[in-house]
Amino acid sequence: MHFLGWHLLGAFPDDQPDDVGSWLLIHAGEALLLEIPPGLTVEVVRDALAEHHATLRYVTASHDHEDHFDPEAWAALRRAFPFPCEFIHPASLSGWRLLHLGDEPVWLLKAPKHSLTDVVTVFRGVAMTGDIELETVDSVNDEVPLTMKRRSMNRLRGFQDRTGYHVHSIVSAHLNDVRRGVQWESLFQT
Repeated sequence: MHFLGWHLLGAFPDDQPDDVGSWLLIHAGEALLLEIPPGLTVEVVRDALAEHHATLRYVTASHDHEDHFDPEAWAALRRAFPFPCEFIHPASLSGWRLLHLGDEPVWLLKAPKHSLTDVVTVFRGVAMTGDIELETVDSVNDEVPLTMKRRSMNRLRGFQDRTGYHVHSIVSAHLNDVRRGVQWESLFQT
């Protein structure tokens, strides 16, 4: 699986089905680390940054469930990559945040549906949806009230119209839902 600027570090903790993929999003020598699962190490991140000749600018996760956001790995990364690297905890986001890697936009879109801290990351036309199930308002848990799920899906559906930024592909954090050539607006049922 390859998307321009998206570099899969591996599926953690042990490269088994349903493990969480950890990604470096890279453009113009700058990188964002997306997903901090158990088993991800500073060494894996340093090696990938060196391989791609990139500097780590941002670190974040799709939500704060422990299979996506390991507090120990997060703390080790914070020690290894101090300021000016910015660590963006998914719970700290509200609304949408626009970052840049070089001159390329990276959108962090707060959209609680699977968890109260869900964030969809959009980079180079690819949306990493975390554990959000698309094409339904249902979820595998009841963590988020139905009215909040509907509001989130409506905000996501309108993303392209509000930003003029086109999404052509999606990938889930567990790498079990990868689609190219998607019609973004049709993915969100309310």
